[in-house]
Amino acid sequence: MLEKAKVSFFLASRSITRGNKGITIFTVFVLTLIFVQLVLFSSILAGVTLKFNELMVDFQTGNVVIEPKEEEHYIGDASALQKKVESLPQVVGTSARLKTTGNFRYKEKEIGGTVYGIDPADEAFVTGLEGAVISGEFLSRPDRGEIILGREVSGGYGALMESRSLGGVEVGDTIELTISGKTREFRVKGIYSTLFFLADAGAYINRVDMEEMLGVENKDYAQEIAVKTTPGTDEYETRTALLSLGVRENIRTWHEFAGILRLIENTLGLVRNIMNAIGLLIAFVIIFVVIYVNIVNKKRQIGVQKAIGIEQNVIVASFVLQAMLYAGTGIILGYAFMRFGLVPYTVSHPLQVPLGDLSLKLDNAEAIDRAVLLFLASIIGSVIPAYKLAQKDLLDLIWGK
Repeated sequence: MLEKAKVSFFLASRSITRGNKGITIFTVFVLTLIFVQLVLFSSILAGVTLKFNELMVDFQTGNVVIEPKEEEHYIGDASALQKKVESLPQVVGTSARLKTTGNFRYKEKEIGGTVYGIDPADEAFVTGLEGAVISGEFLSRPDRGEIILGREVSGGYGALMESRSLGGVEVGDTIELTISGKTREFRVKGIYSTLFFLADAGAYINRVDMEEMLGVENKDYAQEIAVKTTPGTDEYETRTALLSLGVRENIRTWHEFAGILRLIENTLGLVRNIMNAIGLLIAFVIIFVVIYVNIVNKKRQIGVQKAIGIEQNVIVASFVLQAMLYAGTGIILGYAFMRFGLVPYTVSHPLQVPLGDLSLKLDNAEAIDRAVLLFLASIIGSVIPAYKLAQKDLLDLIWGK
C-alpha cells in the first residue's frame, strides 16, 4: 500500500513539474479566489451579525433586561431593585424605564411608535443614545414637555422608512403625543440616529412626563430595567447572579430580544449557502477540465504505465493527488490572504455600510469547513475523468483509438 502511494505521489509530482506552468498557476489562482469567496461571505455575515448585536446592546436593551413578573404590568419599588442590581461588581449601570406605545402627530401626519420614559442620567450609563443625537440635544433631568425622536419617527436624516415617518420634523418643532388616551404637546429637543432601525423607530421623554400620562405618579414603577455590564461579562452568569440576589422578576438576556436579527441572519445564511454551492460547482468544473485535458494529452503515457504493470487505481490516485495539491495550495494562499491581508485591513480601515463601520471576522472553524468542501469538490472533479479514461483498453490508450 505504501509503495503504491509513493508511486502515485511520484507520478503526480512529475505531472505538475513537467506540465504547463501557466495552466498550473492559473488553476491555483482560480482555486485561491474560490476559497476566498467561500470564506469571505461567511466573514461578512459574521461581521454583520456582530454589528447588529452590538447596536442592539449599545442602543436598546443593554446586556440584561429585568421585566415584571408574570401577569403583572409593572415592577414595583424599582429604585430599590436598581440599587440591588448595581451592587454586583460586573454591573456598570441600570435604567428603569416606563415603556408603552404612543401615537405621534405632526401637521397632517400621524404614526405609531414605542415611547420610553427614562431618567436621562441613568440611561447614559446603559445606552449610547446621548452620543447618537445628530440634531439638537439629549434630554436632561429637569426637562419637561420635551422629546427625543429617532430618525424613523421624525423622518429625514437618512430614515429607511421615510414614507412611514412624520415627514421631516426638526428640532424646535412641536408634536402631539397620545398615550393611554391622553394627548400632550412636546417640543422636539433632539433627533438621534443609531443606524439600527429598531432603536431608531422609538422616542424618549422624561420619566416624570410618562408617569403623568400613564397615571402612575410617585409610585416608583418601571416596565423594564435595562442593565449594562462590563465588556466580556457573560450575560447568563449575570442572570444567575441576579437570581442569587433574590430578584424574582423575569430576567432576560439581550439574545432573547434578537428574533428579527436571527431572521435576517438566517436569510443571509441562505444566500451564503447558495454562493458556496456556486463556488464549489465552479471548483469542480475547473478541476474536471484541467485533469481531463491533462489526461487526454497523456493518454499514450497512461497506456505505457499500464503496460509496465502500474495498476489502474495507482494511476487514478496520481491525478487525484494532483488535484489535491492544486486545491491545497489554493486553500493555503486564500487563507493567508484572508487572515493576514483582508481581515487586518478591514480592522484598520472598516467597511462603510448602512449599519456603520464594519470589519470582517474570520472564523477558523468555518474556514476549515470550507477547505474540506473544496477538497471534496476537487477530488470528485478529478476522480471522474481519471477513472473513466484509465478504464480504457491498453491499445486504445497507446494508439489513441
